[in-house]
Amino acid sequence: MERMRKPNIDAYLTIMVTDKNGKVVYRRRYKSRSFVVGFLNALYSNFASAPGSDQFFQSPDIVVGSGTTKPSISDGGLTSQIGNGTGAGQLQYGTDSLTTPITNLNNNSASFTWSKSFTNGSGGNVTVAEVGAYIQTNNQNSPISYFILHDLLPSQITLANTQVLTVVYTITITT
Repeated sequence: MERMRKPNIDAYLTIMVTDKNGKVVYRRRYKSRSFVVGFLNALYSNFASAPGSDQFFQSPDIVVGSGTTKPSISDGGLTSQIGNGTGAGQLQYGTDSLTTPITNLNNNSASFTWSKSFTNGSGGNVTVAEVGAYIQTNNQNSPISYFILHDLLPSQITLANTQVLTVVYTITITT
């Protein structure tokens, strides 16, 4: 008799830094271990909405920060989010991008990627130590934001002026 595998939902985090010419100077992939309670709250909110209500997920938002506090299940945001802009200590936030889910029938898995780039136009160095993500639900024109992922990087990354940090979450399910 074939043994059933335990179904899983996993997230993988890829961090890539490129220089002003687009050359990759740093690339690492980690298993994210930090879905936080906001993930379940967002799912519950969507599932529990009244039939016919316009409940849906929207406004995905990957964010980066400089905090070094270990993630907790109850986190509602990054410890110290880096601001969006070109001032000292800030990064220019790009647009979130999502791929269509891909199903692999050979290993009973499916996944999609969610990415965003952050450009250092501050004129100085900016250090990134944590990464996270928000989604928003919209129930009858009442948006609610949920913090769903929070990862502390194994080592901080210092972005020099003009360098670009790209964060990619790969969300995978298996049965």
